[in-house]
Amino acid sequence: MIPDADSDMKPETANSSAPDQVREAELGFAANRKTPKTDGPIDMDTRLSTDEKTRVMLSVRRSSRKLDKRWDVDPDTQDQLLAEHTWLTDESASHSRRDQLTGGWTIYAPSRDQRPNEYAPAPSMPPVALGNGQIQVGCPFCAGSEQQTPEAVWTGRLGDLTAVPTDQGADRFARPAVSVCYGEQPGWDVRVVPNKFPAITAIDPNLASLAETSTDQLFPSAPVVGGHEVIIESSGHAENMASFDPALVYLTLVAYRERIRHWASVDGIRYISVFKNCGPEAGASLHHSHSQLIATSLLPQAARVTLARCETHRARTGSSLGCDLLRAECEQKSRLIDRTDSFVAYSPFASRFPGMIRVTSMGHQSHFENFDDATLDRLASLLTRVIYWVDQAFPGKAYNYLLHTCPPAASQPEAFQWWLDIFPRINKAAGFEWSSDCMINSMLPEVAAANYRRIARKDDPRRVLAFG
Repeated sequence: MIPDADSDMKPETANSSAPDQVREAELGFAANRKTPKTDGPIDMDTRLSTDEKTRVMLSVRRSSRKLDKRWDVDPDTQDQLLAEHTWLTDESASHSRRDQLTGGWTIYAPSRDQRPNEYAPAPSMPPVALGNGQIQVGCPFCAGSEQQTPEAVWTGRLGDLTAVPTDQGADRFARPAVSVCYGEQPGWDVRVVPNKFPAITAIDPNLASLAETSTDQLFPSAPVVGGHEVIIESSGHAENMASFDPALVYLTLVAYRERIRHWASVDGIRYISVFKNCGPEAGASLHHSHSQLIATSLLPQAARVTLARCETHRARTGSSLGCDLLRAECEQKSRLIDRTDSFVAYSPFASRFPGMIRVTSMGHQSHFENFDDATLDRLASLLTRVIYWVDQAFPGKAYNYLLHTCPPAASQPEAFQWWLDIFPRINKAAGFEWSSDCMINSMLPEVAAANYRRIARKDDPRRVLAFG
């Protein structure tokens, strides 16, 4: 039974063809939507898209970038719509589209496929000595190759150890002095540059206000603007932070803090993500150790859900959900790996990935970027060991780490607790995971934590918890 244009029901006949039935359905949908009907045939792939704006959006994205004549869209209407939504015609601009079934947004970044991939088969070049480190010939991230990247927006250089001891509970007697420059400086150790192949269109005050613009009820889209930066974690060529001195990890964390602070102050930015891809299976395309920051005008669906759950929990209990979970983990102890006066590392109760480790602070802190230098130095010492444990437990495996700080869009930041997740890339997502968004984990977090404790005990038995 197929509705006709007047929404009446009439039986199918043996002589009615499938195209005729589809045509009747299209006309019925158009009548119900009360939108103008076209004289020509309707595109079968977009037959439910009767809104003029959506038609223009889809036709413009065709390779010819010319109006599809079958739609007979008025040229004046077309020009007006394209003027209002310039991100649809700019092949280099990023934009997002929302799936109305799941509520999730997908970011489209056409220029990302142009980035180089050093993991593709190619002859390798031998390292060449330069100063105190090693550089790789042709590596754009090594010292001496600064001209191969955009100009730095931030650089940091390590100095001698400070004469004043760090505060009580610190892991080292004194942290290194740091020279910071909002631009280039010689002798840098950590360097932050705009990504040459960004996933996000550079922020434009005229576009930031359009971040929530929707062009159609069924096919919403919006520009995505912000910033995409690369944090180069060493001037010498190194592929894994497991080989880093804690001082270099400390300076990397300082870079995170300063760049998060910068982007959090920019109007229109609603979400900031800091992440690291180490190895091709983790999504890395260059060998040189680096991490990335993406600040966007889009608040992803997962972040919305997390914020809502945290706010609901705080309204009900008066405390943050992250802190309550951490207290429960400390009471059960079976998934704890290491704990200091300031920070804790553990395998979460519902770890999504095998061998996953979560790091957070013992005290409540919603914003990572609010940590002072002494606190970041202590965190660097723990993070250095965590990366070493993962490298020892899963030799040669790629890994990711993800830093979660309270999004600028949060209305109740006090309900949020920051955290950092690190996990090796052991399993691959398959059909069930993709269809259900429910991960299958083959390693219990209690088993993972016990394995990590054994590795940590061999590394330094004084620092490992006595249980397990």
